[in-house]
This record gives sequence, C-alpha cells and structure tokens, in this order.
Amino acid sequence: MKFLRIEEVKQRIGLGRTTIYKMVNEGSFPKPVRILGKKVAWIDAEVDEWMMQRIADERGDVIPEMHC
Repeated sequence: MKFLRIEEVKQRIGLGRTTIYKMVNEGSFPKPVRILGKKVAWIDAEVDEWMMQRIADERGDVIPEMHC
C-alpha cells in the first residue's frame, strides 16, 4: 500500500487538481486521507480501483482482478 500525493494522482489519472477535487466533492473519486497536519494523500489501491471501474464502465466489461 502506498500514499499518493496530488501530483502523483494527477499524473496517474491524467486529470488536473481542480477536476480531482471536484470529483471528490461529488463523491465520484476516492477521498484523500489526512496524513500529517494539513497534508493529504490518496491510497494507491483506491485510485487503481477507480481507474479500473472507469475502464469497465466505458467498455461494459467486468472489472479484472488486480494482483498487487
């Protein structure tokens, strides 16, 4: 398991900061966790799961199992 900071999340999913936080507020993207003070990060497995769900939704496929 790994924490991802916003820059890593942006790079991983190809979306910008504003879009990511908008999706978090809408409940359509995983919420970050507070890791220290005001610093937040996302759990990599939750981001990966979100990505796999987007692929499945787009293609109408069953979500493949991820082996970590």
